[in-house]
Amino acid sequence: MRSTKTRVNSMLVLLLALAVISSCKKEEQSSPTEQVKPVAGQTVEDHITITPERQKVIDFFKQNANARGEASGAVAKISYRGFTVNYSGTVPNDVKSLVTGEIDQLLSTSTSSTTKQHMTGAPINVYNSPGSGDLFYSNGNVYIVNFSVYRSVHTAPGNVIIHELFHYLHDRWVPGGFNNSTIYNMYVNAYYSGVYPSSAYVMSNQVEYLGVSAEANYTGTNRPPYNASTLASSDPDLKSYLTTNF
Repeated sequence: MRSTKTRVNSMLVLLLALAVISSCKKEEQSSPTEQVKPVAGQTVEDHITITPERQKVIDFFKQNANARGEASGAVAKISYRGFTVNYSGTVPNDVKSLVTGEIDQLLSTSTSSTTKQHMTGAPINVYNSPGSGDLFYSNGNVYIVNFSVYRSVHTAPGNVIIHELFHYLHDRWVPGGFNNSTIYNMYVNAYYSGVYPSSAYVMSNQVEYLGVSAEANYTGTNRPPYNASTLASSDPDLKSYLTTNF
């Protein structure tokens, strides 16, 4: 009798376990997997991540902020159309022409006079140091520190200074800075809707999303979204945001 009861109890336990497993499987099938959003401020090798090599460049300009004399290797500070440009070392004339040409192009864009005025607040630091940071933005400053890379940008549409200055505007003039929720949410929506390939530089993070899109919109670039027309058709929300706010 006890043996029969034991077998019955074992069968009941087995049936209960099977019922629980079946219920869990149905629940898993009926509940879609929640998408995990990209992490705000994620670290990627982009125009704002400060690597040890980039930090050396930043420190160099800080240490020579009051120095004079380009030929001596110190920093020569000039003003061009309201922008401060710090040249260090012997800067070739073609590079100087690229810098002033990009500023000229920037000032001819449809950005508002207020936006242009804000942009003049970020010094542009120019220094030939291959492998030590290339082109980046940090703490209110634009850095152009590899002439070879800088020249290569101009073999196709592109404007380094306006791209980096949009990082500056995002950081210093947009409410909430790099953590602005409106820009971040547009970035997340674009990322998951597949507006651009996930590997495209514009999808690196919310900061490059704004910077690359602004460059495409105002001067053109050789990577997605390429130009104002493509931006308008692919990402009309961001196109509208740029038009309204800048």
